[in-house]
Amino acid sequence: MINDSKITILFVDDEPDILSSINRFLRKEVYQKLFAETGIKALELISTNTVSIIVSDLRMPEMSGLELIGEVKKRNPDIVRLILSGSQDIDPIIESINRGEVFRFIPKPVDPTAFKKILNDAIDYFCLKTEREILFNELSVTNQELTKANKTLSVMAKKLQRSEEEFRSMTDAAHDAVFMLNNEGNIIYRNTAAENLFGFRRDTYHEQNFQELISPDSPKFDIDFLCKMPSANISDFDERMVQQIEGIRKNGTAVPLEISRGCVQIDDTPHTVIIARNITSRVEEEQSRLRFDNLQKEFESEIEKKLLQSPVPETLQGVSISRMMVPSGHLDGDFTDFIMFDSRRADILIGDVMGHGLHPALIGAGIKSLFLKVLAQKKYPHTELPALQDIVAGVHELCIKELIELGTFATLLYVRLDLLSGQLSLVDCGHPPIIHFHADTATCSMLKGENLPIGLIEHQEYHTNSFPIRDNDILVLFSDGLTECCSPDNTMFSDEQLVSLIEKNHELPPEAIIEKIKKTISLFSGREIFDDDLSCIVIRIGSAETKQQ
Repeated sequence: MINDSKITILFVDDEPDILSSINRFLRKEVYQKLFAETGIKALELISTNTVSIIVSDLRMPEMSGLELIGEVKKRNPDIVRLILSGSQDIDPIIESINRGEVFRFIPKPVDPTAFKKILNDAIDYFCLKTEREILFNELSVTNQELTKANKTLSVMAKKLQRSEEEFRSMTDAAHDAVFMLNNEGNIIYRNTAAENLFGFRRDTYHEQNFQELISPDSPKFDIDFLCKMPSANISDFDERMVQQIEGIRKNGTAVPLEISRGCVQIDDTPHTVIIARNITSRVEEEQSRLRFDNLQKEFESEIEKKLLQSPVPETLQGVSISRMMVPSGHLDGDFTDFIMFDSRRADILIGDVMGHGLHPALIGAGIKSLFLKVLAQKKYPHTELPALQDIVAGVHELCIKELIELGTFATLLYVRLDLLSGQLSLVDCGHPPIIHFHADTATCSMLKGENLPIGLIEHQEYHTNSFPIRDNDILVLFSDGLTECCSPDNTMFSDEQLVSLIEKNHELPPEAIIEKIKKTISLFSGREIFDDDLSCIVIRIGSAETKQQ
C-alpha cells in the first residue's frame, strides 16, 4: 500500500489568496503539496517533481484549466486530474469527464468537507491504479519467463525421438485417441483410447484409412497432404493444423473431435501421428454458454422494455409521436417515460445514467419511479399542474445522497407539452438539447437549460425554461448515444448533422423521420450494434396531413 506521505498534490489557481487558503486548510495533511499560479508554472513543477494528483481552476489566463489538464494527460497520463469551477462551465467539464480527461469535478464555492473527501477519493484511486500497474508488470515478467520455458520445452520435444515400443507404451496409457499413419493415410497403429472411442479394434481393422473415421460433412481435412509432407516440415508443430471436425463411430453415431498432428521417427522413417480428442463436453458447454447468453440478452431486453422504456401515449390529442430505442450490445442506462394529465397536456422524461450494465439500468428505473412518486405526492388543483422545477427538485432530494455514494450521475430532460396554451416547458439537467424545428421559418433551434446532471452536487436550484410551439413544429429529444456514434474513421455524428437531417425531412411524419435517423446512423457508422443505446423521440405538433416520401 502506498503511504500518503509519498503522494504529491499540485494545486493550480491564478489567485494567490485561494492557494494560500488551501495551504492553510490542508496544513495537517501528510501528503506533499505544491502550488502554481499559472498553467506554465504547473507544467514546470510537474517536469521536476513526481506529482500524483493535480487540482486546477478552470478559468485562468494564458492557459485554461482544461488546456492544462489536456497537456498533463498527454505528458503524464498517470497523474489523476481534477477541475474546480462554477456550474456555468458544466458543458465542457462533462465532455472532459466523458473523454476520461478529468477524474472529478469540484463545484465552486468549495465545501471544505466535500473537498477533503474528493481529495481522499483521488488519492485512493491513484494508489489503486499504481498498485495494479505494478501487479501487471510483475505478471508480464512471469509470462515472459513462462514463454521462455515453453520454447525450451518445444525444442526438447522436437529433438526427442522414441522407438516404436516406447511410443506404443506411452500412447496406450493416454486418454486421447492416438493414431499412427503411413504415407497413404492408412492406420498402422491405434491406441486403446482410439479403440474405445471409435469402436474399431486394431486386431480386426488392419491399415484402415483414417478418412473413414471422418464425417463427410466436416471441414476439409487432407490426410494425403499431411502424410506426404516432408519430414522436416511435419515434425514442426503447426497450430494451424489443429482443427475441429466430426468423427464417425463404428455404430454410425457422430462425435465432435479436436484433431492435431505431429511426427515420430521410427527406424529413421517419419510417421504421421494424429491425436483425436473427444470434445463433446466442451461443445455442450459452449452450447450452454450460448443459450445462457441468449437468455441474458432476452432478460436485458425485457428490463429495457418493462422498466426503462414506457409506451408512447395514444390519448394525447393534437400531436403525433414516434420513438426509437436501438439497444447496444449490452444493457445501458437510457430511459424514457410519458405522464398524461389529460388529452392536451403531458410530461415527457428522457434520461441517461452514466455507465453500462445492470447497475445504471436499475438506477434509471429507480429515477423513473421517483418522478411518479413525487407527482403522486404533489397537491395541486384540477386545472393547475405542479411546477416542473418542483418535481425535479423533489426527485433530486430523494436520490442525491445515494447517487453521490454510488459515484454516478444521470443527465435528463423533464419536458411538459401544454397544447392548450401552445407552450413547451423544460428542466434540463445536463442532457443533449431539444431540436425545435419551426414550421414558419423551416429552421431549427436548440432548446437547452442550465442545470447540472443529477448526482454531481448535493445542493442545486432547478430552473424551468419555456418556449412557444405552433402547428407543424417538430420537437426531437435524443440521448448522446445518437450524436456520439462514430464512423469507421472515428468521426462523431454531430448535433449539426442531426439538425440538417430534420430540416431536410421535416415534411415526413414522425415515424418516417425516425426511420430516416435509423438508416442514416447505420450508414454513417457501418454497423447495426452500437457502443451505447440510441434513444430518440420525434413529436410533430398539430394534426395537419403530412406528405409521405
